[in-house]
Amino acid sequence: MILSAEKVCKNYGNQKILQNCSLSLRTGQCALVRGPSGGGKSTLLRILALLETADSGYVCHDDHRWDMSLPPRALAFPFLTVVFQQLFLWPNLTMAQNLSIVLKHDPQAPLTRQAIDLLERFAITDLLKRRPHECSLGERQRLALARSLLSEAHFLLLDEPSSALDSANRNILVNELRFAVADNRGVLLVTHDDHGFDEILQESFLLENGRLERS
Repeated sequence: MILSAEKVCKNYGNQKILQNCSLSLRTGQCALVRGPSGGGKSTLLRILALLETADSGYVCHDDHRWDMSLPPRALAFPFLTVVFQQLFLWPNLTMAQNLSIVLKHDPQAPLTRQAIDLLERFAITDLLKRRPHECSLGERQRLALARSLLSEAHFLLLDEPSSALDSANRNILVNELRFAVADNRGVLLVTHDDHGFDEILQESFLLENGRLERS
């Protein structure tokens, strides 16, 4: 399967955010887009996920091709899943329910052994009865990352995935992403800090001044 952008352009008023940006990612690959904060990385990610239109260009989800100047006609899920910087956890649900409602569409559904094992590796099993506001930012980020890894999506789009992680948890994340790629999933990382990810990358891009170039 392939996830790709073709000559995507996006402006906010007179500010040129993306200028003829193209990239392609296959399942079984890991790619990274780095660049300064506010440089358009998150915008590109939202466009790839069909959550935002562009001024021109195309996005392809395998054999489906969308003209991004028009509203998308289909949902990206379950082709891909996104972990945004904002994490988007339901504040009224426990951490366990935040997993179950996404994975099983039922906040009361029990977690699988696979889920428990992954949560143990992320060291957050003792937080499952807490609500998000009772957990640190790093703990919430680990839950959101675990949620994406446990999904059935073919592509994982991760926006600043290690921003709230210490070095030990960053290493755990890198190892889990290595397993995901080996399991024939595609991983796209967007970050201003690419430290630690180089060992799992097949491709790296720099997004700067609206231009996306291989680096």
